[in-house]
Amino acid sequence: MRALTVRQLFLLPLLALLGLLGQAAQAATPLDDAALARVSGRDGIVMNAHLELNTQPGSNNRVSLGFKVQGNTSYLLLDRVSGTLDLLGLEVKPATSSSQGDVIQVGMPSFLGFKDFGIRAIGVQGDPLAPINNSLGQIQLSGSAQMQGQLLMWAK
Repeated sequence: MRALTVRQLFLLPLLALLGLLGQAAQAATPLDDAALARVSGRDGIVMNAHLELNTQPGSNNRVSLGFKVQGNTSYLLLDRVSGTLDLLGLEVKPATSSSQGDVIQVGMPSFLGFKDFGIRAIGVQGDPLAPINNSLGQIQLSGSAQMQGQLLMWAK
């Protein structure tokens, strides 16, 4: 048996890759109803997310929601919404419930991770642009959580 040269060792995987690309580039073939009925596989989707909100140093942001009651407008202010959220394994798939028929099954994420995720100040006042004078508190999450279970949703 003859030893392969460096060039041959490089070309073999390259040729194999080109062969796979050629097969993948074939045109899609439409399926008739009978062929489509024979298709089987897993259904549903699993979602993972890494979300960063205003994590750059010095970020200064505010969310304001206005409510008009008897002609007076008040604003709910959320000051400096920021942080990092990791979500792994949120599953959404169709299912059949014995009592409710067809439902959408939402599986809780298996992991939630937080790093400085939250709102630095919460306030209610008449001017949405003024500094928050009387904060109602803050929400700040750092750490992780594991979840299990599912939520079923169905149409009425």
